[in-house]
Amino acid sequence: MDFIISTLMQGLPYAFLALGVFISYRVLDFADLTTESSFVLGGAISLALIIIGVNPYVATLIAMVGGALSGVVTGLLHTKLKIPELLSGIITMSGLVTIFYLVMGIALPGKMTLKSFQSSVNITLGENKTFFSVVDQIITPRNNAVVLLLVVVLVIVVAVTYMFFGTEIGMSMRATGMNSKMARSQGINTTMMIIGGLALANALIALGGSLFAQANGTITKDHANGTIVIGLAAIIIGEAIFGKRSFLNWIISVALGTVVYFIIINSSQYTGLPNFYMKLIIAVIIVFILALPIIKKKTAKLKAKIDKNKSAKVGD
Repeated sequence: MDFIISTLMQGLPYAFLALGVFISYRVLDFADLTTESSFVLGGAISLALIIIGVNPYVATLIAMVGGALSGVVTGLLHTKLKIPELLSGIITMSGLVTIFYLVMGIALPGKMTLKSFQSSVNITLGENKTFFSVVDQIITPRNNAVVLLLVVVLVIVVAVTYMFFGTEIGMSMRATGMNSKMARSQGINTTMMIIGGLALANALIALGGSLFAQANGTITKDHANGTIVIGLAAIIIGEAIFGKRSFLNWIISVALGTVVYFIIINSSQYTGLPNFYMKLIIAVIIVFILALPIIKKKTAKLKAKIDKNKSAKVGD
C-alpha cells in the first residue's frame, strides 16, 4: 500500500503534464518544448505566492495563468514571427529559466529587488497552507489525503478537457492539428487555435507543477529536466496499453500512462541493482510495452494459423 500511495503521489501531478503534452503534440501536432520550463514555473509561482501569504487556490490559478502566458509567447513566436516550432519552444523555455529564478526570489525574506533570485523554493508542510490543507486535516496520513484530492482534480480536468474538445473551438483546434490548410479553407482561424491550444496545454502543465510543488513542499530548477520525456513516455505507454478507440479513451489512456510509467520507475528500484542499472531496466520495460501491439498482432496470427492447421487435420 505504501508503494501504491507513494507512486500515485509522485505520478499523478505528472498526469496533468502528460495531458498538456498530449494537447500540443497529439491534438495540435506542435512540437512544444516550453514544457521543460512551464512545469517548474507553475510550481515556483504557487509556492512563492503561498510564502508571501496568498491563498493557495488563488496561487494555483495564478500559476496556471503563468503557464498559459508561456504557451501564448511560444504561439506568437511561431505564428507571428514565423519562427519554427522547435525553436519557438526553445526560446521560450530558455527565457522562462530566468523568470522562475526571479519568481523563486519572491520567497526570499526582506525587500524584493530585481536581483532577488534563487534556484529553489520550499515551504514547511503543516505550517503553510496548501491546495491540500483542507483534506489533509480530515484524512490521515497526509499522503492519502493528497492522493485522494489529486485523483478528484484529475478526473475533473479529464472530464472538462473532453467536453472542451467537443465544443466548436475544441473541434477547430483538432482540425487545425489534423490539417491546418484544410482548416483554414473552412474558415477556421488557425493562428488563434494554435496560440489558444498552446496556452491551454501549458496551463495544464503549470497546474501539474503547482500541485507537485504543494504536495511535496518544494520545487527546484532540476525538476525541469526530462519533463518532456515523461510526458511523451506517458502518452506512448498509455496508447500502447489502453488504446485510443475514442477521444475520451485516448485522454484517459494518457493519464493512466503516467501512472504506469511511475510504477515502472519505482518498481525498478526494488531489483537491488545499483542505480546506474535503472535507466537500462526502464528502457527495456518501456520497449516491451511499446512492442505489445506488434506482439499481440503476431500472436493472433500465429493462433489463427494453428487453428487453421487443426481444422485441416480434422477435415482429413
